[in-house]
Amino acid sequence: MLQADQRSHLLHHYYFVSYLFIVALSSGFIEGITLHDLRTVFFVAATLLSSSFFYLLPAIILSKSVHFLLASRWTRMKRWAPVVDFGVAIGAVVAVELLLFADRSVFSLFGFHINGFVVNLVITPGGLESMGTGGSAVVVGFMGFIALVAVQLLLLWLLHKLMARTKPRPSFWPRKIYSYGLLVLVLLAASEKATYGMSHLQGFKEVLVAADVFPFYQPLTIRSLAKKLGFAVKRRERVAIDNTISSLSYPSQPLEVTVPAKPLNIVWLVAESWRADMLDPEIMPVTWKFAQQGQRFTNHYSGGNGTRMGVFSMFYGVYGPYWFSFLAERRPPVIMDVIQDQGYQLGLYTSAKFSYPEFDKTIFAKVPQAALHSHQESLGWRADRYNVGEMLNFIEERDPARPFMAFMFFESPHASYYFPEESVIRQPYLEDFNYATMSLDDDIELIRNRYINSCHHLDSQFARVFAYLEQNDLLENTVVVVTGDHGEEFMEKGRWGHNSAFHEEQIRVPLVIRLPGKGAGETDRMTSHLDIAPTLLPLLGVKNASGDYAQGFDLLGPERRDFTIISDWSRVCYVDEKYKEVIPLTASSMMRGDTSARDDKPLADPDLFRQNHLDFLQQMMKGLGKFKGGPAS
Repeated sequence: MLQADQRSHLLHHYYFVSYLFIVALSSGFIEGITLHDLRTVFFVAATLLSSSFFYLLPAIILSKSVHFLLASRWTRMKRWAPVVDFGVAIGAVVAVELLLFADRSVFSLFGFHINGFVVNLVITPGGLESMGTGGSAVVVGFMGFIALVAVQLLLLWLLHKLMARTKPRPSFWPRKIYSYGLLVLVLLAASEKATYGMSHLQGFKEVLVAADVFPFYQPLTIRSLAKKLGFAVKRRERVAIDNTISSLSYPSQPLEVTVPAKPLNIVWLVAESWRADMLDPEIMPVTWKFAQQGQRFTNHYSGGNGTRMGVFSMFYGVYGPYWFSFLAERRPPVIMDVIQDQGYQLGLYTSAKFSYPEFDKTIFAKVPQAALHSHQESLGWRADRYNVGEMLNFIEERDPARPFMAFMFFESPHASYYFPEESVIRQPYLEDFNYATMSLDDDIELIRNRYINSCHHLDSQFARVFAYLEQNDLLENTVVVVTGDHGEEFMEKGRWGHNSAFHEEQIRVPLVIRLPGKGAGETDRMTSHLDIAPTLLPLLGVKNASGDYAQGFDLLGPERRDFTIISDWSRVCYVDEKYKEVIPLTASSMMRGDTSARDDKPLADPDLFRQNHLDFLQQMMKGLGKFKGGPAS
C-alpha cells in the first residue's frame, strides 16, 4: 500500500499531466482567433496557460485537502486512504474536464459560454427537451463520461508504474520543480491581466476580442488607476444602466377601456425558429397565400434572438430585460389582463412546455391551468398535428356567444427540425440528426434542408387553422396573428441556431396580421414584436396611448420607429436602418458588445457611430427603466 508521501508524489505528477490535458482541451477555444501581432500572441498564450491552471485549481485544492486530512486526521481510514485519495482526485479532475468539454461544445455550436441561460436551460423543467436533445446524444455523452474516467484510471496506473521504475528522488524534489512551475504560471497570469488592462485603456480590440473566447475570463481594467497616475485617458461615451430598482410600475397609467360591442376573437400562432425568408411561395404556399390577404410586414424584427425574449416582447410590448422583473413578480401582460377581464374563452396550446421558458409564471401567470395545454412528442411535427387538432376542437366546442382567444406554439422548425416524409421538398437532408456526431462544416447544408422541410410541414399545420376559420366564417370577426419567436442561422455569419448573436438571420421573422374589415397590405418599414400588443389592444377597447403600457407602436397608426431593441439573456441590441450596437447589461455578462452595420458587416470606426447616436442609446436605456418603480421611472 502506498504511503502518504508516495501518494502525494504520485498526485503531483497526475495533476501535471491533467494540466497538460486541460491546456490541450482549452486550446480549442482559440481556434477562431486571428493572431495579428505579438501582443495578441502573447496574451492568448499566457491566458491559455494560466487559465488552464486556474480551471484545475479547485480540483487540486479539494484533492490536497482530502489528502491532508487522510494523512493527519482521519487515521482510522488508513486502510482506505489510497482509494479515497485517488478517487477524490480523479472525480474532481474529471468534473473540471467535463465542464470544460461541455463549455467548449456550447461555444462551438452557439458562440457563447455556459452562462445563466445555459444553467436555466438545464435546471428548468422542459429546458433540455427544448434543445431537441435525443436519446442517442445522451448515450454518446454517457459513454464519453465512462471513457474519460477509464482514461484517468489508466493514467494514474501508468504514472504509478513509471514511478516504481525510476530512481527514487528526495521527497522535496517534485514539490520544488512544481513550485517553480506555479511561480511561472502566476507571473503569466499577472502579465496577461496587465496586457488586457493596457489594451482596454488603449482600445486595442484584438486582445479584448480574444479574451471573450476563454470561459470564465475575468477582465482587469486600469482606467481609474491610469487617471490617478496622471496618464491621459481618452474619454469614451458610455451609457449607464441602473439595475438597483426592481419593483414594477406597469402599466404606468391606469387603463381606460371601453369594451367593444362586438368583440373580436383572437387566433395567435407562433412558430419556433421561423426566420423571415421562410415565408416563401414555394416553401410555405398556403401561408404565403394567406399573407397576401392580410397585412404583411416584410421588415420585421423579433424582440429577442431566443424564445424567452421573443415571445415575451410580443405579448408585453416591452424590452426583453424586463423579463426578470415580470418573472419575479409573476406579472402577466396588459393584453392578457384585458382579455381575461372581458371574459374571453381561452385555449392555449404548445408543443413545447409552458414551464420553459416560464410563460406559466409570466405571460399566462393568471390563466387557469385548465386553459393551458402542453403536449410533447419525440417528433415535434406529431406534437404540432395533435395540438392543432385540440385547438380546433376547442374553437368548435366554445360558446359562440362569447369571444375566444386561441394560442398555439409550434415546434416543427426547432432543431432537430421535425417533419414527416410527405413534407420533404429539399433533398438530400441530414437523416440522423445527432448533436454528438454531426459536423457543422460538412453537414450544414443538409441541416438547412431539414429546416426547410420542417417549415414546409409547418405550412401544412397553419393551413389546417386557416381552412377551419374560413370554412366556419370566423375570419369575419377574428384577428389572426402569425409570426415566429425568433429566427435561425445556418452559418451564414459563423453561427448555427439562435441565442448566440444578433445577426439578421437570428432576429428577422415573418409577421402577418389579418384583421376583419382591413384589406391586404404590405409594409416594408421597420417593425418589431414590441408593436404587436399595441396594435391589438386598441381593438380590445383600450384608449390609452401605447406608451402607458408598451414600448412599441400601433402598426395601423401613423407612428414610425427609428430603431428597435432586441435582447438575449444578458445583452440588448440597438438596431436602426443602418447600424447595430450590442450592449452588455451586467458586469457579469460573459460577452462584450460590438458595433456593426445593420447587415452585420464591420464598421471602420465604431466610435463615430456611438458619438452620433448617443441620444438614441440614452433613449433606449431610459426605456429599460420606464416601467420600474421609484425615481428611475
